[in-house]
Amino acid sequence: MLNSSAKYIIGFLSLIFLSVSGCSKPPQLNVKDAVLILSPVDTNPSALYFNIQGGPQDVYLRSILSPSVIRSEIHKSGKNPDTGVMLMEKQNEVLIPAGEKIEFKRGSYHGMVWGANLIARRTGEMEVQFAFSNGDRIIAIAKVQELDGSAPEERKKLGLD
Repeated sequence: MLNSSAKYIIGFLSLIFLSVSGCSKPPQLNVKDAVLILSPVDTNPSALYFNIQGGPQDVYLRSILSPSVIRSEIHKSGKNPDTGVMLMEKQNEVLIPAGEKIEFKRGSYHGMVWGANLIARRTGEMEVQFAFSNGDRIIAIAKVQELDGSAPEERKKLGLD
């Protein structure tokens, strides 16, 4: 049996715990781990992979833009359930549910970009802007890599890696 002092201390600590737990920040919409995997054929599109952490409300990713590329699109790949054939379809927008992490990866949602420029290939990174339905625009720096995960050939030719 607890004496009155112990009950007071436990009650006080419980109150502090409840007030601190109520102060946690709501989830913030953000983009992380962006990587551009260069196509081995320069005229073919390259793939952009990244993760989006949903914020306090549902939003839609509407576009991905970069001054380092000629064109970019959002795509989704997967298997046709009837035929088993792999498909890839352009997406006008992708739902990012509140508080959830969505991975843009091989075999799922991803970005397709055409014409990554020499600056991105030489520096090994490029700026990407993600535009959302709520008006937010998030800028992330994507690593630029060859298909095997190594530094871009342009960096190697210049002796930068």
